[in-house]
Amino acid sequence: MNRFVFTLLASLLLPVSAVYAQDDCSHVTSSLEMVPCSEAAKKAADTQLNVSYKQLMTRLESDYRADPALGAEYAAKVKESQRAWLKLRDANCPLEAFEIETGMPAHVFAVNSCIARMSRERSAYLDKIAPGQPEQSSDKSVACPSDDFMPFLAAFSADGQSQRRFTALTVKSLALKPTAEAGRFEPIVTGVKGAELGYPLMAPIPSRKILGVKIQELDDSHSIVVDKRAGWSHVKVFNFSRQACWVLEGVEDWSISNKDLIVASKPKLSKEENFCYQRAEAFEALGAPEDQPLTVELFEATLENLLCAARSGNPLASYKAAILSLSGMAPQVPTDTLESLFKAAATTLPNGAMGLSEFYCDGNELTFDGPCKDPALAEQALMGAVKMGNAVAISKLGSTFASGEWGTKDPSRAMACYQLSLAQGYENANLGLEHLKKNSTTEIKPSYCF
Repeated sequence: MNRFVFTLLASLLLPVSAVYAQDDCSHVTSSLEMVPCSEAAKKAADTQLNVSYKQLMTRLESDYRADPALGAEYAAKVKESQRAWLKLRDANCPLEAFEIETGMPAHVFAVNSCIARMSRERSAYLDKIAPGQPEQSSDKSVACPSDDFMPFLAAFSADGQSQRRFTALTVKSLALKPTAEAGRFEPIVTGVKGAELGYPLMAPIPSRKILGVKIQELDDSHSIVVDKRAGWSHVKVFNFSRQACWVLEGVEDWSISNKDLIVASKPKLSKEENFCYQRAEAFEALGAPEDQPLTVELFEATLENLLCAARSGNPLASYKAAILSLSGMAPQVPTDTLESLFKAAATTLPNGAMGLSEFYCDGNELTFDGPCKDPALAEQALMGAVKMGNAVAISKLGSTFASGEWGTKDPSRAMACYQLSLAQGYENANLGLEHLKKNSTTEIKPSYCF
């Protein structure tokens, strides 16, 4: 896609470091991937370590309610041990990279990999302290289904009784809650009793090939199940660790409840569309920094809700949905849907009209190098933005007259457009104007732009 479309996408295009999240980098074959992969692996391991530490503290608080003083003493010992271990890790890892020049990619990779490895090992160690095993009985049916995660998951997910049996006494529960800033949400983690969860927690997962389910086996003792079967806006994540047997230790609910939304935040939208638009903004705000493990899912949820908000033709929701679809951060919508979105956006938004113009040139393609597919429609759409007085669109129109790329080469009209765009404050139009003068063998007199 050319520079013009990249300008339209600037607000949504983000780094792609999330593809490396929770990866041990064993797949990396290019030196260019070493550092970002190791950084992401370190971050994922640190996140898991923090989860294991917080869960241990939650277990101690729950298990020692009858003797809070003893529980507090136990927790203090854990804190002291953790501080000492962190100093040891941060002192040890530079030793593994000592013979590599500091600052070189190989040095950064070696230190990051060491930190990630030691953090995963520490996480597994913390999980074994005061494990809070689920209740067992003499009934052989309660025995651990398998040491291998996938057979265990198939048995665990079969019914609510099995799920209850292999859920920890205390579970880390994550839910999205509104912040003091209107329209913004943040993930809040609390500890809840496993017995208080609403079973069944998930539908059966008999194999890996279940549409909408992603299974990540992080290491021998930690696995994650991402369940999107209820839709992109209702993703749930289940965290398992292996102790004497695999056990569910964390449940994450990444949905946003209607009760946390404002009934009428935007005029001319139905109640449902209002809720969808608010969800879209909230999910986008969560996904944009890419500091959440579910970055991809958050952008999927953003698109799902923007499409909902655009059902009756809201220009802004339509424009945002079209741009996100073309950004590569979310699934692409069908071509006819994309055209409808841009047409709705073009009714009142200059950027929407310019997006429609680009659509007629490039189609529903993320990268397009060829000539404009439909110059007549592209010019007609661009004129919509021009007539709204958009200086960028006026400069773009000038460039088409200067190059003749849409069939009409007219240096006089090009100059008139560039000058008009400049007069309206778009300074980059001066670049086109100077290029036009430089490549002309005769003096150009401006005629009219449109």
